[in-house]
Amino acid sequence: MDQLFKSLPDIIKAAAQSPLGILALLVVALAILAYVFFARASARVRVGIFVLLFAGVAGFGVAVLRSTDAGPQSPSGALSDEARTLLMGAAADPSGRVLYEKFGAGVDLHTNDVSLLTDKSDHRAVATWEAALQELVDRGLLAARGERGEVYEITKKGYEAAGSAPRDRP
Repeated sequence: MDQLFKSLPDIIKAAAQSPLGILALLVVALAILAYVFFARASARVRVGIFVLLFAGVAGFGVAVLRSTDAGPQSPSGALSDEARTLLMGAAADPSGRVLYEKFGAGVDLHTNDVSLLTDKSDHRAVATWEAALQELVDRGLLAARGERGEVYEITKKGYEAAGSAPRDRP
């Protein structure tokens, strides 16, 4: 029992790394509390408490799974037009790369020999394309390479998404 208490902070830290770990920790904690508080109660009370605890944990589990499935996506779940254009360009690029070059006061975003920032002085366009790039990274469709945030490569998930997206070249 002493070993359990010594390793309890590590167990909690490991469980907190994922929503399912938190759910598992919640189930164990509620089971221990239910046993301590209701071990001497009548069978009818114990069954009632069990049903209530089970329903609560099941509801929490469904909510956790729904929130992790939604991820950082737009409400419709679809990619923005710019993100879709960038993804299709990366999928068509022989090296699968997207380059986001920063120089002086300017930037350039290109893939598959196409520059997507046609008017580099239009900050609204720059912000829109930066958001599209971040959208693809957040969804795991592009992966950052290097340390400067200038080179990205399409992932397997990105190729799969591009294969199911409409085929329009940037």
